[in-house]
Amino acid sequence: MNELPKSFEPSAAEPRWAERWFREPFRADATSSKPPFTIVIPPPNVTGNLHLGHALDNTLIDTLIRYKRMQGFETLYLPGMDHAGISTQVVVERQLKGEGQSRFDLGREAFLERIWSWKTQSGGQILEQLRRLGVSADWTRERFTMDELLSRAVRHQFVKLYHEGLAYRGERIVNWDPASQTTLSELEIDREERKGQMSTLRYQLADPGTPASNGEPGEIRIATVRPETIFADQAIAVHPDDERFRHLIGLKARIPLTRRLIPIIADEAVEMGFGVGALKITPAHDPTDFEIGERHNLSRPSVIDLDGNLAGELVPEEFRGLERFAARKAVLKALEQAGDLVEQKDHVTAIGISERTKVPVEPIVSTQWFVKTRPLADAVLAGLDAGDITLIPERYSKVNRDWLQNIRDWNISRQLWWGHQIPAWYDEQGNVYVPDPEQPDLDCDQDPRYAHLNLRRDPDVFDTWFSSNLWPFSTLGWPDLDSEDFAKFYPTQVLVTGYDILFFWVARMQMAGYALTGQAPFSQVMLHGLYLDSKGQKMSKSKGNGIDPLSLFDEYGVDASRFAFAFLSTGGQDIRHDPRRFEQGRNFANKLWNATRFALLNLGRAADAGLLGETGGDDLTRYVRHAVRERTGDPIRSRDALAQVRAQPELLTLADRWIISRLDQVTGEVSAQLDALDLGAAIRTLYSFTWDEFCDWYIEAAKPALQAGQLGSLVTVKAVLEHILKMLHPFMPFITSELYEALGHRRQLAVHSWPRPDEALHDQEASRAFEVLRGAVNAARSLKAELGLSPQDRLGVQVEGEGAATVLDNRAVVESIARVTLVDGLEGRTLSAVEQGVTVLAPLEGTVDVQDWLGKQRKRLTELEKQIRQAEGKLGNEGFVARAPAEVIEEERRRVADFGAQKTRLEAVLAQFQA
Repeated sequence: MNELPKSFEPSAAEPRWAERWFREPFRADATSSKPPFTIVIPPPNVTGNLHLGHALDNTLIDTLIRYKRMQGFETLYLPGMDHAGISTQVVVERQLKGEGQSRFDLGREAFLERIWSWKTQSGGQILEQLRRLGVSADWTRERFTMDELLSRAVRHQFVKLYHEGLAYRGERIVNWDPASQTTLSELEIDREERKGQMSTLRYQLADPGTPASNGEPGEIRIATVRPETIFADQAIAVHPDDERFRHLIGLKARIPLTRRLIPIIADEAVEMGFGVGALKITPAHDPTDFEIGERHNLSRPSVIDLDGNLAGELVPEEFRGLERFAARKAVLKALEQAGDLVEQKDHVTAIGISERTKVPVEPIVSTQWFVKTRPLADAVLAGLDAGDITLIPERYSKVNRDWLQNIRDWNISRQLWWGHQIPAWYDEQGNVYVPDPEQPDLDCDQDPRYAHLNLRRDPDVFDTWFSSNLWPFSTLGWPDLDSEDFAKFYPTQVLVTGYDILFFWVARMQMAGYALTGQAPFSQVMLHGLYLDSKGQKMSKSKGNGIDPLSLFDEYGVDASRFAFAFLSTGGQDIRHDPRRFEQGRNFANKLWNATRFALLNLGRAADAGLLGETGGDDLTRYVRHAVRERTGDPIRSRDALAQVRAQPELLTLADRWIISRLDQVTGEVSAQLDALDLGAAIRTLYSFTWDEFCDWYIEAAKPALQAGQLGSLVTVKAVLEHILKMLHPFMPFITSELYEALGHRRQLAVHSWPRPDEALHDQEASRAFEVLRGAVNAARSLKAELGLSPQDRLGVQVEGEGAATVLDNRAVVESIARVTLVDGLEGRTLSAVEQGVTVLAPLEGTVDVQDWLGKQRKRLTELEKQIRQAEGKLGNEGFVARAPAEVIEEERRRVADFGAQKTRLEAVLAQFQA
């Protein structure tokens, strides 16, 4: 056994173990006969740095992986990164801009070489940071979405979907980023609420004598937040059941500032109660309008170009070339001058902002590559019906289904250079050529069948999600179905990720899994909440409320941070940053360290006295086996030292029997909580047991026996501590590994077995008896507090009642913990407290001035009653309850409860002295 320093220094221990786990990775063996347990890391962007969401995500994953490894599974924690098409291109283009160049100056090939160079030198810092977190990944299997094998998988996916009629090229409305000049997926867009204006416009009817609807006769009014798009209007839509407009359906109205007439149509997509009840339909600039236009066969001309400027023949000349938001002001001014602007109201609109460039996205109609998602989604829905995939928390199952049932086709092409270039070629007439499904790796311009054609390759690349949706199996060797990794480790067992990407990544992996492998890609999806600041707001650079997890590691230690992340993760709820949990984790690590130092001190003292041999780690088992045989003549052979002494009840104290029984119960509880993926409940159970029961109760209760060198207690304190370290290891791997090694073990803790519960260890008699001791101690402590004594002051007390015999049989334990002396025959007036069937009496005479003490207690009672009235008064004030923050109201309720409990106790005490 090793000697420990006085305090735990995370900065000394954590880097050493992190380096060891990277240099000696936990390699998964595809030929193993053990059952597999696989989790693939949600691949962070190559441009990224560790943020709190990553830290939370990977803490939960690593906890599960370490738990399953200790349970005997062949675990694979597969690390890797995503190439992050837009993010990476933006980073490198920004560098070029600083050098006075653009990607077009370099050309595509040289630009891609520049990105690969950047990736080699600067990309992937986040994986280094994850190693600091202590993730026990198989670093030999690290993957990158632009690796050759993963790129090949993306190509095979597209070729298969194309020839099955599921990938197609067509004209639809998409999200366009005018700054990065590419389409965006919904996940690459942040929704922000911004103040704007709702403008009501007058559209003159072709027949000025038409009766009024929502305005003056001969007009129809519409409300819009985008008046600059009126020049692309193709219709005005009303609900077919809206009595205000039935007489107008089929008529025509003139677009303001133009001479163009458009029809008034009926469509059920119009909400009768929204705005003025009539919508301008601009199919090229709004997704809902696009769908209405499709149903009514409307044209879809665009009046905003790819740079975000007004353009095209439909736009009056004075507005052409204006930036879209400048154009809005100019158009509104012209409408007002023409008398067509009826009114304007302040209006808050949720608009899409490009996550990378921070500019508002523009809905445009564009020819792009799409995937028909309806057949793919139906396969997933059937799998969900069959129970192939379970979502945790279960409430997200409905969210998952709803999105799949209302899914739209997926735009998979991006106008970028960095990414997987689309394997599609075009001839001079625009016909499309895609590789043969029998030879998906053969480029069409190299295919002898097309040698007579002048083919050019599509310059676009795939949406980044079109590669990451393959992540659970492309990383394992698909499309090579003979891959050992694919055969052993697919399907994966659990996916751990935030609920915010349930639609954009999880659902797409579900679709890809069924479509390409015929199986669900994972059997369980564990969704956690978003990590928010202490006020419940999303963290962002613009708000200045972001927290660097590396700074938390520096301040509290990685183990303490992992403790906090796990402790705060509850039922998929959003997580508010709470520094108290990090402090709690640090204090817990120190408590564990001190408990181990205490155990080592007593084991060392026993060895020095000849009571124990040099008992390092598992050597203790052999020594105890010998010791038991020498003392009892019993040649029992058992797997561990604890079982040896448990077989000889006379070697164990009541405290030993109690903690062994409680340990076994906790082992069953924690194992069940981890199996249910309730990691927050598991760490809370372990924390409470370790701190309150093992450290604060058992160690204190065991001190007399340990000081006497009793073999059973020496074995129990070490065995229970090692057992605790094993259960805490998945959550806090650094300190538990350090302490387990200090206890004399040669093999690192990570490769030891997870403890199993054993009903034979349950000892109800010991549990009941020890609760009596705890009750006596608590009662004695309470009496000392009532008497104004400090916890360290010694007091003579007497015990009575049905539990008195148990207390007296364990006199040394109660006297040691409570710092009391058990006496008989107290005389004079006494103060009493009753707990767990034990009455504890303390003398008043000779301990305090009785009259002075009674006076102080009555004053204290008056003050408590005053505090209760004040708190109840606030809670009874409707204005206070309506305005006060939730935490303030909760504090007042706590005050009422706490002061009420003190008042009840004090009244009971004073009642003993009433005549």
